[in-house]
Amino acid sequence: MGLRASPPGIIIGRLKRMRIFLAACVGCVTLHASILPTYRMDSRAVEFFNRYVAQFEKTTVAPYNDSGKLWIDDHACCSKRGAEPGKLYVEPRENMDFSGGSIHHFSGFMRLPGVTIEDIRRIMQDYANYPKYFSPDVSKGSGIIHPDSTPADEHFTTNLTLVQATIWMSVAYDSTYDVHYLRLDPERWTSKSASVSIREWRDPKDAAGGTFPEGEDHGLLWRTNTYWLVRERDGGVDMELDSMTVSRPVPTGFAWWGTKRTRDAVTKILSDMKTALTGLHPQRMTATAAVPSPKRDSLPKRARCGRSGHPGNTR
Repeated sequence: MGLRASPPGIIIGRLKRMRIFLAACVGCVTLHASILPTYRMDSRAVEFFNRYVAQFEKTTVAPYNDSGKLWIDDHACCSKRGAEPGKLYVEPRENMDFSGGSIHHFSGFMRLPGVTIEDIRRIMQDYANYPKYFSPDVSKGSGIIHPDSTPADEHFTTNLTLVQATIWMSVAYDSTYDVHYLRLDPERWTSKSASVSIREWRDPKDAAGGTFPEGEDHGLLWRTNTYWLVRERDGGVDMELDSMTVSRPVPTGFAWWGTKRTRDAVTKILSDMKTALTGLHPQRMTATAAVPSPKRDSLPKRARCGRSGHPGNTR
């Protein structure tokens, strides 16, 4: 006996029911962070993070300030031929649980021809347009410059509404940062953004619900520091971005969240910065990009070169 095909009307009906079922499933799993119990911030986690940050600044930022050397300079992909223009390189530095919390740190690098430090500075300090530059991760931005600012050390306090969403979870934060932009010399510039306050919105889609008391939310983001190390040379810029976060100890089944969130943040920020800079000089950067570059080996998935300047081990 052969198989009998179902009438088109029955097939369409089944497809509609399946679509409704899948939508319901996605609605169930794309939840707020409320699927997790709240978790009070542990002072040990903040202390550990502060020590980690101090070590990173000692072993990576300070040497760059002295020599201008970046981790990519010793990388297997680039030590002899240089980084491929426009290509994004990302490496893990630390992903681990410790007593009271977990830490995640990734480094990214990109070389962009036809760009200057002033171009990057212009984008970085244009906080009102962050929702345009870094959408959808930033939905609102503002910043004020402090009276103690100098041309060599521009000091800002910034406020950003951060949105972190995956197919599984959505969470949003009202965050405040202390930011310093340091002009080391005409060819070198750095930025340090350190969180001062991070408050999770009770409903990531409705600010009217207010925020949880700081440190008494779901613990997915307690502190974060971001560093830019930029040097201008040969008609372009080399940009290193380091992002490190501390959060609650990773709940069972959520190990992907902290690691993926931080890696994705580095990847997307650098990609968004490239897009924003291209918008400033579309003709200049298009013309530069049209010049063919020699073939280079691709970056290994978990390369180990150039890690000596970073504390900790990737896990």
